Amino acid sequence: MIRKYEIIETEDGSHTLKLADTAVTFHSNRGAIQESAHIFIQSAFDYFIQNNPSIKELRIFEVGFGTGLNALLTAIAARRNGRQVVYRSIDLYPLAGDIFSRLNYAEILNERELYKTIMQTPWEQLIYIDPFFKLQKINIDLAQYEFTTRCDLIYFDAFAPEDQQEIWDPSIFVKLFNALESGGVLVTYCSKTIIRKALESAGFMVEKIPGPRGKREIVRARKL
Repeated sequence: MIRKYEIIETEDGSHTLKLADTAVTFHSNRGAIQESAHIFIQSAFDYFIQNNPSIKELRIFEVGFGTGLNALLTAIAARRNGRQVVYRSIDLYPLAGDIFSRLNYAEILNERELYKTIMQTPWEQLIYIDPFFKLQKINIDLAQYEFTTRCDLIYFDAFAPEDQQEIWDPSIFVKLFNALESGGVLVTYCSKTIIRKALESAGFMVEKIPGPRGKREIVRARKL
């Protein structure tokens, strides 16, 4: 399946992608970088290391590699905090090089080589991107993916439930709950009641927390 995308500029100056002929975007129009940094770095990565200061290596699983922005921000955060990160991310529709090479995250964050390496590293292989960040990009449907190791953090960044209903199925959250270590955390931008209840049914302790600019709240779910 070939998807066509449009590049649009969000309110913080950073790009996002829109699926052509739809209203579906990869990030909020209020700011792609500010949104990802708030949800997945401040509310997940930073939160986890603050509450687990003795853990020196974090295993992160991302649902929806997309533009690679979450991976880029996490690699920067890993270096800043001196933490080793093993980062696995799945995506059924990887972006072509002529798309991601036109996105402006690397310029805004002054990380041109890091972003280029993240986006161009081969899929399926677990590869050191830099001394603090090891990456494996996996081209597979989440329902078919089999976890071979547990993780500490899950970034759940799929398209919205109305656009990708199957990936928000309660059985998916059971699968992710079982893949988390005790004390692990899942964070997602979606705070709809039906999603919170699905997370709770899977065994998570769920809390609503303040969202990024333009979004009142997001969800952080913990495995006790």
